Amino acid sequence: MRYAIAAAVLCTTALQPAASPKPADTRAILEELVRVDTSHGNETALLKPVLARLKAVGIPGEIVESAPGRGSLVARIKGTGAKKPLLLLAHVDVVPVEGQPWTTKPFEPTEKDGYLYARGINDDKAMASAILVVALELAQRKDKPSRDVIIALTAGEETGGTAGVRWLLKNRRQLLDAEIALNEGGHMLLTPDLAEVRSIGIGVAEKTFQSFRLTVKGKGGHSSVPATDGDPVTTLARALVKLGDHRWPMKVLPQVRDSLAGAATSEKPPLSTALKHAADTGKISPQDAEAIGKDRAYNALVRTTCVTTMLKGSPQDNVLPTDVEAVVNCRIMPDETIDGTQKTLATVIGDSNVAITHYDDTGAGPLEEPTGEVPEAIRHAAAKLFDKARVVGTMGTGATDSRHLRGAGIHAFGISTSPVTLDDVRKGLVAHGPDERRPVRWIEPGTQFLREIVNELVR
Repeated sequence: MRYAIAAAVLCTTALQPAASPKPADTRAILEELVRVDTSHGNETALLKPVLARLKAVGIPGEIVESAPGRGSLVARIKGTGAKKPLLLLAHVDVVPVEGQPWTTKPFEPTEKDGYLYARGINDDKAMASAILVVALELAQRKDKPSRDVIIALTAGEETGGTAGVRWLLKNRRQLLDAEIALNEGGHMLLTPDLAEVRSIGIGVAEKTFQSFRLTVKGKGGHSSVPATDGDPVTTLARALVKLGDHRWPMKVLPQVRDSLAGAATSEKPPLSTALKHAADTGKISPQDAEAIGKDRAYNALVRTTCVTTMLKGSPQDNVLPTDVEAVVNCRIMPDETIDGTQKTLATVIGDSNVAITHYDDTGAGPLEEPTGEVPEAIRHAAAKLFDKARVVGTMGTGATDSRHLRGAGIHAFGISTSPVTLDDVRKGLVAHGPDERRPVRWIEPGTQFLREIVNELVR
């Protein structure tokens, strides 16, 4: 019956207002969201039918554009006012797919081997669809929540939030007058056989996102008569090799110790032994560093990382470049600085011919404590739904809009409504890579997790 309902809804390309108070179908909403390509803007087009659906059940809201087509939807379910507002946040923009070897059409949701494939199926339209389901249900309840619930589906998170949350906080701050917020940035890890949730992470910290531009000047000219006194491309290449070989020192922040301890129970030696030592002592020995440093997931939790992501040279194959550039993207540990990282880059490269500048600061926010009302609500929901799962505080290796919220005084916590396996994380199948996917059988339980957390917070 569920699939019949989904099929009937999916015959249109826009979300339709609910005709009855029946629970919304998360998968149907999710599939409609991912069908809209928001990899280069276009958020307003996605959000217009969403706003119509919310208004149809009595939830007032508006779409605020920071630029043409770059809309963010903000709606509010009124509560009794006994508590300060709760913000439910998700971004609806996604990263581009150009140049990626997808085996399915990225904006055509495809079920295959028990998984649903599409760009944004996890990041972050999974959270958006779950929020919509919970909001529609709250609007139909006879009892008012104890606090206003603000729904914000925003633009531009993948490019720093300047088109979405950061813009709203600067220009329409009153729309986001929340005390607490739930956003992406946590995790729900499944056992390898997809049988059960084994770990739930509460996002209480995240790395600072910062990109740097490395530039080397050249003389230009015809490629048939190259310069004999130096090549800007090889100069830049040597710099990038040095950076690629460099490893920032490892450290164990208090916010990740529980994550490492939980991971130790599911990994195998020598990795499990190294993770346990790190969690127990708060330090990483040289022997343990070797095992942890080989794993891309845990390596990113214990050190700053910088990686080359973009290259630029001559505009044509027979023209010598007048300058060559590389973009190096760094994810900086919360207790380190952008300026300090830039100085390290310069020291590692050791060549004054390589100019290093950084892009605009995309923001950083304070850490949250893994205790208190929101973490307790998350733990309560986890115990009710996934009693075998270990709940831990964690640090996001990627950046989210929570840094902007925290910087504005809103206590933001990361969760996930999209259970996945660690193996899929390591393979790049969860976010930003080709063939982004999630297990079909865990779509509704992911929404149920958010539902339980929200119910606890609005009692």
